[in-house]
Amino acid sequence: MVWDPNWLDRPVALVGLSGCGKSTLARLLARALSWPWYDTDAAIAAAAGMSVADLFQTYGEAEFRVRETAALTEALREAQVIATGGGIVLQPENRRMLREYATVIWLDAADATILTRLAADAEQRPLLHGDAAARLAELRARRTPLYAEVADVIIATDGKTPLELVQQVIAALRQGR
Repeated sequence: MVWDPNWLDRPVALVGLSGCGKSTLARLLARALSWPWYDTDAAIAAAAGMSVADLFQTYGEAEFRVRETAALTEALREAQVIATGGGIVLQPENRRMLREYATVIWLDAADATILTRLAADAEQRPLLHGDAAARLAELRARRTPLYAEVADVIIATDGKTPLELVQQVIAALRQGR
């Protein structure tokens, strides 16, 4: 059977902790679906003319979250693959929009995997400064129930190649038809 993504009529949003592979998978999944992709953090940084880390430092987390909601609102206007920031689920309005307007894939990985992935990009991850392992455990405890609230599908990324993850997401989307 030839894959025809035209039946997908709503965006596919990837959620999960920073370092779970949302941005990487969004690009590859979009290519496989012949869809555009949108990265909320990249859109926020481009609009602000500064990195997410600089935006956090200059304006604070509260202002970042306001901009994040605006970016999500924009992203949900068309059928595309959306890589969200790890904290997108913190705002009730964002959770409502994700549930109502997107098919949500929660990407998860073990803390050790996430810490290894983030070590190379620590300067760009403002919420993981300091004791990264303790901060990650805190973020996981706070966000896990929120990811569960919005997720249509949960996928563990540990030990899987990006191609395997794309195939797993597509299989999950097919089952949800």
